Amino acid sequence: MRALTKPLADWEFFLADPGPGAAPPPDVPPLLRLRALRATAVAAWTYRRRGWSRARLLLEGARPAPGAWRPRELHPDVGVLLARRQVFWSQSVLRVLLPRADCLPRSLALARYLAALGLPAEVCVARALTSTFEKDTFHAWTEVHGVVLNDNQDVTVGYRVLQRIGSAQPADPPAAPGRRRGLAP
Repeated sequence: MRALTKPLADWEFFLADPGPGAAPPPDVPPLLRLRALRATAVAAWTYRRRGWSRARLLLEGARPAPGAWRPRELHPDVGVLLARRQVFWSQSVLRVLLPRADCLPRSLALARYLAALGLPAEVCVARALTSTFEKDTFHAWTEVHGVVLNDNQDVTVGYRVLQRIGSAQPADPPAAPGRRRGLAP
């Protein structure tokens, strides 16, 4: 029997195809992961107790947690790979709070988790182009940089997106008082 030194490396091919010479994504610091898990729990609780309208506002106003990556620090491919590795963490919290969650709360929880990490996540709410069952008319999924995370990538073919709800991601830090952005001192 061989020793398992890094079990994630054996499952790397399931998580993404990084391509030749691609750098692995950075590890998430434990305190940042804890803050993101808390944000996920708050989103799931809000959805359960207050409904989609309140949970949507929570996602739209979401800001990255202290210590999160800034949007320009990670290359989009690295951001997508990092996001794929974090799906398990957000969905495990959701399973505890909402064991029978459908696509909308799953997508909300994942987007809120990724927003806390500083990744530009969006929840896409869509309507099926054709449907035989009334239950399958609407669907939701989470995207980062246009890549579907918690569903099959081909889901975008059979649905028309009605709404994209993203978190508030500051593009640049605010300028110092008394200075205008883009001007030399």
